[in-house]
Amino acid sequence: NFAGWAGANRSGPYQDRDFEPTVTSYDYDAPIDEYGRPTEKFWRFREVLAEYAQGPVPELPPVPVGPASPVRAELTGRASLDAVLEVLGDEESAPSGVPPTFEELGVDRGLVRYRVGVPGPRRPYALGVSGLRDRAVVYVDGVRAGVLSEGNETLDEPVAGPAEVELWVESLGRVNYGPRLGESKGITGGVLHERQYLHGVRARALRLAAFEEPDAVAGVPFGDVGEAGATGLFRGTFEFTGVSGVGHAGLELPGWTRGFVWVNGFGLGRYWSVGPQRTLYVPGPVLREGVNEVWVLELEGSGAPCVELGSGVPVRTDTPGGVQV
Repeated sequence: NFAGWAGANRSGPYQDRDFEPTVTSYDYDAPIDEYGRPTEKFWRFREVLAEYAQGPVPELPPVPVGPASPVRAELTGRASLDAVLEVLGDEESAPSGVPPTFEELGVDRGLVRYRVGVPGPRRPYALGVSGLRDRAVVYVDGVRAGVLSEGNETLDEPVAGPAEVELWVESLGRVNYGPRLGESKGITGGVLHERQYLHGVRARALRLAAFEEPDAVAGVPFGDVGEAGATGLFRGTFEFTGVSGVGHAGLELPGWTRGFVWVNGFGLGRYWSVGPQRTLYVPGPVLREGVNEVWVLELEGSGAPCVELGSGVPVRTDTPGGVQV
């Protein structure tokens, strides 16, 4: 379940369901967790089945472990979201009276930047989105104005015209069962200034698949990392020795907000500071002996310019949505 392939759930009655993104880890209450370790359920199964075994019950093989001590990857370069979009994004759509959805743009995983102008001169009015699926970081004349999500679709501060509005919209996963199959993502209604729909919306996609191409970021213009709180694509390196055959690792981004991570071009998935997941699983075969590269696409606000890799042993606590890893 890597690279943004996570599904999603809906809870409650059909008419009033709460959208619930699914964490990258899927080892909910599994007998063997994703690190290859037996859980308590495994031992209970084993007790029940042992009396039916023919011959002695075999010993378990050792579980591969990750690095003996934490490894820090220093992030030394950053490119703005606009710069990344210029290199890796699709062509921008023609202005339209109705914003195209992710499906109409052919986007399965990733982001879409919507741009639209507020005409003016015009007094300040509330600016919002109708039918937002699922989350949008909004900029007005290049300045971040807020974050919108389903159920919270209007900016706190009114917007006067003329103004140029950008909305970086992300799909947090599609419901993969039942009557919500086929639900569209992106801006499925329109952008509203008070009660008026704004026309001339342009859309440009940044697909996660673009990061999976060989030398994907070779043309991206990286500069200095800058201060914490920035957005964009960050990159850095870390070194492992004796990795071959060692096993897995776990990656954490303390102080970072929301985005995606790749190690050696392999998409680990989405991180989000709200939890419940705290550690992203790094499969052993992804790691290399010597220098490894990490990319972080931060959408809301970076932390200190580093990521941490440990043994990959998850910390588990009970949460309403399952296991915190």
